Amino acid sequence: MSRLFYDVKPTPRLFGLLILISTFLTLDIIVHGELSRETIIYSAILIGFVFGVKTLVDLSAKYFSKIEFKREFLDPLIEDKNVRVKITIKNSTFFPILRISMIDKYPGLFKLVKGSHQYTTTLMPRSETSYTYVVKPIMGKHYFEGLEVIVSDPLKLFNFKITINPPINVVKVKPKPIHIPVEISRAWVSRGLGFGKTRIRGYGQEFYTLREYYPGDDYRFIDWKSYARTRKLYVKQFEREANLSIIFLIDASRNSMRSLIGETPFEYMARVAAGLAWNLVKRGDWIGLTIRSYKVLRSGYGRGVTHYYRILDTIAETEWNPVEPKTTLGELLVKEAINIPRRTKTLFFILTTLLNKKEAEAIIEASTKLRASGHIVYIVQFLPELFELKLLKDLEAGIYYGLIYDEIIESRKIREILMRNGIYIVTAGPRDILEALYRLIERYRMVIV
Repeated sequence: MSRLFYDVKPTPRLFGLLILISTFLTLDIIVHGELSRETIIYSAILIGFVFGVKTLVDLSAKYFSKIEFKREFLDPLIEDKNVRVKITIKNSTFFPILRISMIDKYPGLFKLVKGSHQYTTTLMPRSETSYTYVVKPIMGKHYFEGLEVIVSDPLKLFNFKITINPPINVVKVKPKPIHIPVEISRAWVSRGLGFGKTRIRGYGQEFYTLREYYPGDDYRFIDWKSYARTRKLYVKQFEREANLSIIFLIDASRNSMRSLIGETPFEYMARVAAGLAWNLVKRGDWIGLTIRSYKVLRSGYGRGVTHYYRILDTIAETEWNPVEPKTTLGELLVKEAINIPRRTKTLFFILTTLLNKKEAEAIIEASTKLRASGHIVYIVQFLPELFELKLLKDLEAGIYYGLIYDEIIESRKIREILMRNGIYIVTAGPRDILEALYRLIERYRMVIV
């Protein structure tokens, strides 16, 4: 626990008291021509009281190093879920702290829901006290600025301030996944899809079909019953279950964090990726997640429930930082393809909002390299205007659309360039993005390689 100490200082109240004493003495001299005995006695008592109070605060500063502070979170740190924050103060000394005030500086993006983050109390010797307040957190990595403590005498004539950083001052808030709606999954199940794994022709246990015999085929797979009926040689083909390989690449640049907090494209990207990851994990698919922020965050490549929680932890590491990333999406795409430990065709989903010429050229170059290895790249563009128009109505929406018209036209031109170079692009807003991605994945799952 780090502490930053300040000297004991007089407060404006002390200066007011001294002015009052001086005025009283001056009036006594004007009225009586000299200081009366009673005035001298009262003044001495007041001055002695002031020195006594100063000594009391000095002693509090001396013993304050043995006061213990602790911050706890009584609920899981998940976005949009109220979290109780508990501050505990323990006095292990035999000296009382007559007046102590605390202000817990929670992250600015958090919303205070219930209670107060400020607290004033008297801390008796060998005692402990605590207070609790409730905040609503925002997804990502956030910092508590510290616990500001003010110790003073009961009349607040002297005080000293200390900024304390309790052990837990960094919080990582996980996203709340957007799950696949039941009606969408039922639609795919009704077609015989949705919960099966990808079928790949090869040597397996389940019969797939028959084809004509070609010289060099393994004679063990000749279907002699068909030969008896048709007098032609046919070979049995089998199929085996395989798993999809999918990597989500989220662009956490400043443009992705543009909109009302809680409704930004970045937050939707993270929620959608988390929801799809859970759906894919249940099927045994291989998945990975990479976030392009001012630094690159990676979950690694794997499958299973443990890996799913690793993905949530990676999203929770994202900071709301105004610094733009230095790595282009194309460069990052190539690096992720190189890092795939398994030699398999992989679906890459780039979730982004901003498409400029520099990014487009880098993505085209990277996509050409990945296509040669059998990988498929999809660009999922979250349109910021749809997220902001969602919050506007009537005239406000019309004015906003007019202001961003040029930006929309430029974005369309870049999308056309990408599509001419064979890159798949999906544009979506907050309402239809999950279904669009889910359908893409399931259509790919239907393909028999």
